[in-house]
Parts: sequence; C-alpha cells; structure tokens
Amino acid sequence: MIFSLVAIGVPLLVFFSAPKVLKVGREWWWLLFAACLIMFVSWSLPSPLIYGQQTQFTTHFVGGGLFTGLLWLYIKLVKHWHAPWWLEAGSLFALVCTLGVTNELFEVVLYVTGHMPEGITDTSWDLLANTLGALTLYLVYILTRFVLARNAARRES
Repeated sequence: MIFSLVAIGVPLLVFFSAPKVLKVGREWWWLLFAACLIMFVSWSLPSPLIYGQQTQFTTHFVGGGLFTGLLWLYIKLVKHWHAPWWLEAGSLFALVCTLGVTNELFEVVLYVTGHMPEGITDTSWDLLANTLGALTLYLVYILTRFVLARNAARRES
C-alpha cells in the first residue's frame, strides 16, 4: 500500500510543486511530465536478481536515475543555466546522490516501522542503479547536444 502511494504521490508532488518552488511558468512542462511518468512506470518494470537477491535495480535505474536526470535537465533548462560539462556532471551527481540517499533513508524508516519486511540489504545496488541511470541520461544529453551543434555548424558553412 505504501509503495502504491509513493509511486503515485511522489510524481504528482514533483510535477505540481517543482514549477512553484523554482518560480517558473509552464515552459518545458513536458520534460517534467516525462520525468514523473518515468518514475511512475518504473514501479511496474521487472528487475533482475543480483546474486539471487531482488534489488529493484530497474526501478532505481529508471525511477531513480533517469527520473533524476530528466528533473535535472528540466531545472537546467527552465533556469537557463549553462556551465562547463564537468560542473553540469557534478551537479547531476549531487542531485542523484541527494535524492538516492533520501530514498534510502525513507526505506530505513519503512523497515524500522515494519512496512518493509524483506529488508534493506540492497542499498548499494539501489545507489549504483540511480547513479548509472543518471549517467546514462547525461551521456545521451551530451551526445544530443554535440550532434545538434555539429548539424548547426554544417548548416552555417
């Protein structure tokens, strides 16, 4: 029951509160919507067993990492923030770490209160999946930016 509330509640909370917190209009709303939709869908994706243990790796890769990457890109675009690649990558890493650790602390609370009887021994895999998901999105972003810049340069010459 709690995971159903989280799967629905967190994306809705992010979608409706992010523009208010960032003090922006609805520009790039579709990117924020895509991030929240990805988080919602991630709860229903199958995950592989790792060393015989269910880790929800896919859920964290998609709903943690890709979601965070899209959220980061949304913030970057609505705030018109430009920085060197290493600073962008560092800010994305900081965001995925912050959200990932927050999620893991929430799981500890659920475990202590008896709402997560299967345990919390998959924390390292969860954080790895979050980071790999964010890195994947960042690499796609960098590649897309490179291709677009290259195509623009070709059109000019």
